[in-house]
Amino acid sequence: MDWNRYKQLCDTPSVFSRWMLEQTLELLTHSGSSSAALEQSLRRGAIAKPEDHKGDAATDMFQLKLSSEEVAVIVSVVAAARTQGTATSATQSRGLGGFVEAWQEYDRFIAG
Repeated sequence: MDWNRYKQLCDTPSVFSRWMLEQTLELLTHSGSSSAALEQSLRRGAIAKPEDHKGDAATDMFQLKLSSEEVAVIVSVVAAARTQGTATSATQSRGLGGFVEAWQEYDRFIAG
């Protein structure tokens, strides 16, 4: 994949980083929810990186194809976590800034 196409794809609302997806799954688990579709997205594999990409697996990007119902649950859980001050193992120092907005943007994207 060439860099221009990769950047263009990664800038779409349906593409999330491995880190964001793993932290979202942690929030879902903490709330007693789950998302098999989100877990399957991680297992399905990342977007192919340009040949000279220097990042490791932590920089993987994934294109999601979730239903509006699945995304509504995620938005609800993430918004509640932010309101309650809940953090994940990797967000304790920075909080959940951007999580709700990213999931809401994806929700609007799939709504059309």
